[in-house]
Amino acid sequence: MEKKPDAKSMADVIGGKKESFESEYIRFDALSALVIDDIGAMRHALRSQLQWMGMNRIKCVADAEEALDQIENNTYDLILCDYNLNKATSGQHFLEHLRHEHLLSAKTIFVMVTAEAEYAFVANAVEFAPDDYILKPCPEKKLRARLERQFDRRNFLLPALTAMDEKNYLQVVSECDRLMAMVDNERWLLAALRLKAEALLALNDTTDLLKTYEQALAIRDNVPWVKMGIARARMLLNEPEEAEKMTREIIADNPNYVAAYELLAEIRKSQNDEEAAHELMAQSAKILPTAKRFRSTAESAFLLGKLDEAKTLSESAIRMSSGSMTERPDDYLSLAQIQTDLGDHQAAIQTLEKSARKFEEKGSFGIAKNAILAQAYADAGDTAAAKKLLERSQRLMTSESGSTALNALGKAAFKVGDPILGLKMLTQAVQSSGEERERIARHVTKSMQDTGQQDKIDEVIDAGQKRILVLVEGAKKSMHVAQFEEAYSKVLEALEIQQDNIEALLAAAQLHLLWLKQEGMNEDVKERAKAYLATLDKLVPHNEKVMGFYRFYNQLTGE
Repeated sequence: MEKKPDAKSMADVIGGKKESFESEYIRFDALSALVIDDIGAMRHALRSQLQWMGMNRIKCVADAEEALDQIENNTYDLILCDYNLNKATSGQHFLEHLRHEHLLSAKTIFVMVTAEAEYAFVANAVEFAPDDYILKPCPEKKLRARLERQFDRRNFLLPALTAMDEKNYLQVVSECDRLMAMVDNERWLLAALRLKAEALLALNDTTDLLKTYEQALAIRDNVPWVKMGIARARMLLNEPEEAEKMTREIIADNPNYVAAYELLAEIRKSQNDEEAAHELMAQSAKILPTAKRFRSTAESAFLLGKLDEAKTLSESAIRMSSGSMTERPDDYLSLAQIQTDLGDHQAAIQTLEKSARKFEEKGSFGIAKNAILAQAYADAGDTAAAKKLLERSQRLMTSESGSTALNALGKAAFKVGDPILGLKMLTQAVQSSGEERERIARHVTKSMQDTGQQDKIDEVIDAGQKRILVLVEGAKKSMHVAQFEEAYSKVLEALEIQQDNIEALLAAAQLHLLWLKQEGMNEDVKERAKAYLATLDKLVPHNEKVMGFYRFYNQLTGE
C-alpha cells in the first residue's frame, strides 16, 4: 500500500527543504480512475495494480462508448486507455475525440496503454498526444513511478490547471508565472511554460506566445514541441519564412513528426502553393493514418481536381470511422459529391442511401444530401427527379443553413437549369462562411467551374465583401445620427460574414466610442469597445487610426 510521509519528511516540507508536490505525498487513495480495455483480464490486472497503489475509486469499461458516457457524467483524475480496443474506435481516436470536443478536464491525466508495435502511432500523434504511455506488460512499480511523475506535474500546476478548466486564460498566465518564480527545476519550468503557451494561444496573444516558447527553447533546445510552438507563433505573426525554417529543422530531426508536415502544409497554402500543401498533407496521413487526416487530404485532392485520389481517401475516412464516435455525416456527402463529379451516379445514390440509414434527413445534412442527389439525377438525364430533389432541398433550408449545404444546392440549381437560384445560393454560401471564407470560396469556385459559370466567379466570391462594405456604410450613417442600436446590428451582420474584417471592426470601435460619448458610461458598451480595440490592435498593430481610437477611449473612460 501507499507509503505515508514520516515526521522528518513533513518537517522538511514545512521548513522549505522540499516542495509539497513531490511524489511521496501523492494520496492515491484520494484519486479516481477510469480503465478502458476490451479484454476483461487486462481490466482486472490494471484495476489490481491501481488498488495496490491505494486507489479504490476505479471504474472499468470495455469500449469507448461506455467510457464516453462515464466521462460526460463524471470527472476522473486518471484515465488508463488501451490503444487497441478492437472496436471501431481505437484508443487514439477516442483521445482525439475527447480533446477535439473539450470533454477532458485539464486536471485529468490520460495515459495510453500500448503494445510495443503500436508505440509509433502514439509517439507520432503530436496534436492529440496522451500525457504519457505505458508499454505492456508494465510491472506495478514501474506503473506507479510513471503515474507519480504525472501527478507530480499535475500537483505543481494545479492552480493554473483549475483556471484553465474555468477558461480564465489570464489567470492561467498569471499562475504559471507565479509557479515559475518558485522553482528552478527544468521539468517544472517547461511544464509551466507549455501550459502558459496554451493559454496565450487561446488569448490570441501571439507576441507573448513567441516569447514564451523562446524562453522554453533557452531552457532545452532539443524538445520538438517547443520548436513546433515557435514555428506556429511565427506563422501567426505572419512570418512564414521563419516558420518554414524552424519546421524543416523539426522534420530533419524527427522525420515522423506529423504536426510539422501539417504546419508546413499550412505555410504552403498561405503562399497559394496548393499542390505542395496537398503532398505534405498526404505524407502526414501516411505517417499517422486517422479519419481526420484522410478527410482533410481528400478535400485537398478534390479541390485540385484529383477525383480518383479524393475518392480513395474519402472511402478510407469512412472505413476508419464507421460505427465509431468519430463518424461524420459529411464524409458520406463528400464521397457522394466526388462520385457524382466522376460520373458514377449510381454509386453516389447508393452512398447517400447508406448515409440516410445512419443520419436523420434534416438541417444542413438534409439540404446537401438532396442537393447532391439532384446533381446525380440531373447528370444521369432524369431532370424531373432532379427538380423534385432540388425542391426538397430548398424546403429544408433555414436561416442557419451551412455554407457547404448551400454550395451543394447552388451547384444542383445550375445543373437543373436554374441559374438565378444557383447564383443566389453560391453567393449566400460565401456570405455566410465566416472564418471558413477562404475554404468555402474555393469550393464555390470549383462548383462554378464544374457548371460552366467561370465568367461569374469574381462576382459571386466578391459579393460577400461588397455586402460588408454596404453594411459598414449603413452603420456609419446610423451612428452619425445617434441611431446606435441600428448601427450595431449592421456591424454585427458584417462581422458575421467575416469576423476579422478591418473595415467592419474599425466601424464597430468608432460606433462604441461615439455611443459612450453621447449617451454616457455604459459597462456593456465600454467592454465591447475595449474588445474591438484589442482585436484591431492584434490585427493591425501600431495603426494610427486605432491608436487614435485608444486615446479617445482613455479620455472617455479615464483608464
